[in-house]
Amino acid sequence: MAFNKLRVKTKVFTGSLFLSGVIIHFLYGNTGIYILDGITQNLALLSIILLAPLISIPLKQEGVIRSIVSDLKDMKDDLKRTYYGVFLFVFMLSPILNMGSLRIVHSFISELNVPPKILSNAYYNGFTPAVLWSPFFASVGIVLYTADLSFKAYLPIGLLFSFVQIGIALWILRDVTITDINKSENKHNYQVLLSFILYVLFILITLVVLESLTGWSMLLLVSILCLAIPMAYQVFRFNLQSIKTEIMAYIEQIKHHSGMEVALFLSAGLFGNALLHTPVVAGLRTIILWSSEISIFLLFLLIILFVTLLAMFGIHQIVSVPIVLTIIVTSNVDVSVFAAAFMCIFTWMLSASISPLNALNIIISSCVRTNGIKVAYKWNGQYFVLLTCAAMIYVYIINIMT
Repeated sequence: MAFNKLRVKTKVFTGSLFLSGVIIHFLYGNTGIYILDGITQNLALLSIILLAPLISIPLKQEGVIRSIVSDLKDMKDDLKRTYYGVFLFVFMLSPILNMGSLRIVHSFISELNVPPKILSNAYYNGFTPAVLWSPFFASVGIVLYTADLSFKAYLPIGLLFSFVQIGIALWILRDVTITDINKSENKHNYQVLLSFILYVLFILITLVVLESLTGWSMLLLVSILCLAIPMAYQVFRFNLQSIKTEIMAYIEQIKHHSGMEVALFLSAGLFGNALLHTPVVAGLRTIILWSSEISIFLLFLLIILFVTLLAMFGIHQIVSVPIVLTIIVTSNVDVSVFAAAFMCIFTWMLSASISPLNALNIIISSCVRTNGIKVAYKWNGQYFVLLTCAAMIYVYIINIMT
């Protein structure tokens, strides 16, 4: 069982969520089917998290990822180029590899002695835009599923703001000092870069087309593609030995490194489902209705504070965000569903970035070997403040237009 392989702290946390969910259901007279619904609530999303690594098999087999990231070694003597290089490669890899992109890039550049602050800037700036639009992220999958929105309808909203994020990031880093410039010839393999970009575009276009033709949920379509693309690649290449190696590596990864995701998603689903039947939700609904009547800015701010505060105490966004969004879409709150979806996805990204108990902050701070508070607030605080201000204006525009 996945639970038995977890560390003690993780067992206590996920076990407490699960038991609390069961107890809350029983206290409010909900048994049987209610508990089962809670446990299975996040199964579709969990399947994406577990299957997503398969979609990188063609990239690994063709040497695309290795070629792209190894180019960073040619930039090690130029600080600004190093920042742009790390930023670009994380930005390209993250939409389909999720947080695996950070691990892959860092495994190549950990020995290049990049200043920790610049490295953390590049990681955050390159990774966070994908959280707002990629269907391979839990933030997008859960929010669109809860709000009953199609990926095709939401994609322009998430993509447009991701370019706003990039603009803010580049503006902040415009005065990065360049030291020890090496005027070596640019050896980027642009053909490899182009092939990777086309691969990502192919996946996105396929998802949008299939969603339009079938009407199936994006969670289901992403899961199907995660299986179909490696299978189609195998038929095309027919290299049994290499594909066997990749599959065995994938199985080992699932067996030894996915216990946390399985335990968290199942226990969080049950706990969040249970909370929906308690007076806590009624109180939160009152606050949300009150704030929405005053201003959408106040509503957005309260959502950010609520989700981030819970994240600071270790309660994952997979618990808090669906509760908030469910209240908004079922309580006649005077906010468009697109604005509500964006507020929740942005809040998920922000809270995951600045909470030292969230995986994103933990991974980046461990990569730069500095505590998560300093990395998020001192080194990247200006980025997140400007991002939040821009998001406030963006939500206001979305709400007017939709």
